[in-house]
Amino acid sequence: MLLVDDHEGMREGISAVVNAQPDMMVVGEAADGHEAIQRFRELQPDVSVVDWNLPIVRGEEVLGTLNNESPNARFVVITALNGDDCIRQALNLGAHALLHKDMLRRELLPAIRAVHDDQHYIPEAIAKRLKNGH
Repeated sequence: MLLVDDHEGMREGISAVVNAQPDMMVVGEAADGHEAIQRFRELQPDVSVVDWNLPIVRGEEVLGTLNNESPNARFVVITALNGDDCIRQALNLGAHALLHKDMLRRELLPAIRAVHDDQHYIPEAIAKRLKNGH
């Protein structure tokens, strides 16, 4: 898994949780969108966990670029933003899962596993918001 977030503490925490799983491993990290694109090209990870609000090259550009280059790429987008526009845009750009950062403790591992198996993973709270048009 490639992990992309501009906050070192967030990367450290997610890496610790993921690497503690017998069926997962973080193979690379990136702190901004430009680095994310480079690391993805080098590593060709099964799944990439990408923060939506990145410096230098934003999350939407990362997904757009990498989906054009690698149509089979699988992304879990994480965000601290609450806007529905962000959710819809991420899904339209090829995110297989979208999680608000306050959901990570309970939703991240199931999301990664689902996305690895080429499934979509949308937590119930986000699905309800999309269905209700919020």
